[in-house]
Amino acid sequence: MNFEPEMSGMNTNSSNGMTDSKYRVLVYASRPETLTLAALLEAAEGTYRCTVVNDDEEFRRRLLAIRCEVILVAPDDVDLELANDIRRLQPHASMVFAAPSVGVEDLTKAMQAGAVDFLNGPLNAEEVEDRISLAAARSIEMVEREERMHRLRTLSRRIDAESECIPDAETPVDDPDCMGPLTIQPSVTPGDAARLDEVAMCSEFRTLVRQELDVEDLLRTALEYLLVKTGPTNAAIYLAGGDESFGLGAYVNFDLPRKAVEPMLKRLCDEACPAISEHTDVLRFEDANEFIAECDLGSEISTDIEMVAVPCHFDGECLAVMFLFRSAAEPFEEFVAQTLDALREILAEQLATLIRVHNRMENAWPEEAVDEEDDLGWDDLAA
Repeated sequence: MNFEPEMSGMNTNSSNGMTDSKYRVLVYASRPETLTLAALLEAAEGTYRCTVVNDDEEFRRRLLAIRCEVILVAPDDVDLELANDIRRLQPHASMVFAAPSVGVEDLTKAMQAGAVDFLNGPLNAEEVEDRISLAAARSIEMVEREERMHRLRTLSRRIDAESECIPDAETPVDDPDCMGPLTIQPSVTPGDAARLDEVAMCSEFRTLVRQELDVEDLLRTALEYLLVKTGPTNAAIYLAGGDESFGLGAYVNFDLPRKAVEPMLKRLCDEACPAISEHTDVLRFEDANEFIAECDLGSEISTDIEMVAVPCHFDGECLAVMFLFRSAAEPFEEFVAQTLDALREILAEQLATLIRVHNRMENAWPEEAVDEEDDLGWDDLAA
């Protein structure tokens, strides 16, 4: 198959249906694999608008000139400087890596660059389209979320500014500092203020965790942020494994050293996590005292402890279960459940991203077309 960069019809406003494309994709097609993937996307007429370039200088110009949802590159074409330029010039675009095979160095580079997916063969047209569409949808969601936040902030500032000119019982109506026609504007209700705070909190947390490309660093950052919101507490995060099993990923000691509560942590892992993973709500242990007493932790540890369990789901799958526990003399306040509920999906989403990248470990690129009826010329591009 003879597929050349910047072929006619690409990135134009012709009447061939490309103007109605749903997703815009910038392809750095200096290698056969990225050329092939661009061909697959171009075959889905009307769905993707591909801009294909094959040299570094032109690629940087396109980063500056156009806006896109997905950037498709090969790991060998991306260094730290280029990755920083991509994030700076296209902050909302999802970067996707593609290579015939993938190793540890490639995965490390992908995570350091901020890639959301790694395409390695064999892949058919449907798989490529599905994964590029997921990456594009992620970019669109980020843009829409930031636009909503901007509107909320603008509304809040406007209401605050207008409320300053509303006279109260101690302000004379003819006060020269408040001249002009008087218009009564609705003030910010407690519910609106709470929603604004939650949106800002979620945005801040998402920005922090998306910078973490290692599971241990991610859990550490997430717990540090959560404990600022919840107050001092002991906390444990269990990560889901195979066969409905869980393993302890991180533990924070407030007043209960890990060794002292090891039997309880083991029992939480073996018994509580599988059951809690089936729930979708933040749970409060009603029988925490009885549970802890059965763990036989010793007389130096009080059984009068309050415990909260937080299942973290993404795309219908429980990826982690978090437990927070501290003395019942200092119970968790009501807002803690709302905070945990708002942030847990963001944590699960980042865990899913890391898992998805780590799972791209099949070292194979198709030597021939997957489907004889849909031969897109893999062999022709191998040379």
